[in-house]
Amino acid sequence: LMRRDFDPHVPNVARMYNWLLGGKDNFAADRRAAATLLDAVPHAAVAARENRVFLHRAVRFLADEAGIRQFLDIGAGLPTASAVHEIIHGAVPLPVVVYADNDPVVIRHAEALTDGAPGVAAIQADLRQPRELLDLAANLNQIDLARPVAILLIAVLHFVEDSDDPFAIVNRYKDHMAPGSFLVISRSEEHTS
Repeated sequence: LMRRDFDPHVPNVARMYNWLLGGKDNFAADRRAAATLLDAVPHAAVAARENRVFLHRAVRFLADEAGIRQFLDIGAGLPTASAVHEIIHGAVPLPVVVYADNDPVVIRHAEALTDGAPGVAAIQADLRQPRELLDLAANLNQIDLARPVAILLIAVLHFVEDSDDPFAIVNRYKDHMAPGSFLVISRSEEHTS
């Protein structure tokens, strides 16, 4: 049974990104839209892969060197190979990973892929509403904001309109982070040759 908010004929940013990364969780409409994106921004797939490499390096550093045990991946998109909980699997005792996204399709997919993984949850929330998102993550008894946490904003802030004041949004996240926490931000860049 298909849900009403899911239409495989309408491109979805998360599934397009999945295709750019070489994933299989996408449909023809997503592939066509991603191909159009590549026509306009030829290095978009390279930028997507570079963002994943950066995510992997950052998460390993945070887990191995900084001792972070809680990760909040905001705007996570579809979990792909090397999702945060997979990067730290076995390296961190009892880690907590919460994936947050505003796309209900992404959340259902994340729940299916991470079902049964201890300490892993997915929540539907809007990054533009920091207090609500953080409250939801905390109310699930997942993220303890009194302890250090890594908040990951990887290739997502460019989706926030200037009128929504992305700088103020990021500052609101910072205001709720315990000492010893990390805020990791990367942006999607158009590469020029």
